Amino acid sequence: MNILIVESETDEFFIQALVNKFSIDNKVCCIDEFKHSSLSKEKLQIQIASALRDINRGAGVSKIGIILDLDNSNQMDRISLINSSITQALIDLNYAVPDVLLVDVNTFISIPIDSELNIKMACYFTNVDGQGELETILKEISTQESIFADCLEHGWRNCITQKGKNIVGPNKQGDITEKEILKLWVDFYKRFDTLKKSDRDYKNTNWKGIMLGNSSKDNVARGESIFDLDAPILSELKSFLGLFN
Repeated sequence: MNILIVESETDEFFIQALVNKFSIDNKVCCIDEFKHSSLSKEKLQIQIASALRDINRGAGVSKIGIILDLDNSNQMDRISLINSSITQALIDLNYAVPDVLLVDVNTFISIPIDSELNIKMACYFTNVDGQGELETILKEISTQESIFADCLEHGWRNCITQKGKNIVGPNKQGDITEKEILKLWVDFYKRFDTLKKSDRDYKNTNWKGIMLGNSSKDNVARGESIFDLDAPILSELKSFLGLFN
């Protein structure tokens, strides 16, 4: 069993769907503290430490993967964030910190736990053309007509501008961000464009149900019908997951 650490529940269920599709033996877990705030070294450190503790409980963990959104950051800054989190997690657990930490994506480093056990760790950053996040990918691989989502996006942009409000990029002061509008597009797409009105309830619109299906017999996963999980844009992510097969 390997562990994949991701940022949010959306990432968790999407990655788990890819894992299940390609029969990779992995446990996917999300950084719980990230759900309603921004990513930080401390929050990532907590999840890394939790994964390392699984080793002590005899969970059979041999590899740990970290998948973060690249957003508008750059690869080296993201790697630096992960390395700082790894270092502090190891110190807190009284494990030795290796001389060599992460320097690139898709490349394992070894974390010495004791004289007999080394854990392999690697990272990957979700992006489209060097920027973005999972929602950027979801919009790219959507397969259904997106009338409601497109009207929301275009209508909001026009109305917000006309009302004197600002749409801003990352790390800038304004009334609403491009990232928030993107998340609204994805939410409207999965809720309004892919379901008839009578089916737009929580059972059919929560991410776990969409990507993995819920426990009830009448609710099966519909992720592959509204997103193209074979899209070429996912090839790099799939290659990373293949390292854990």
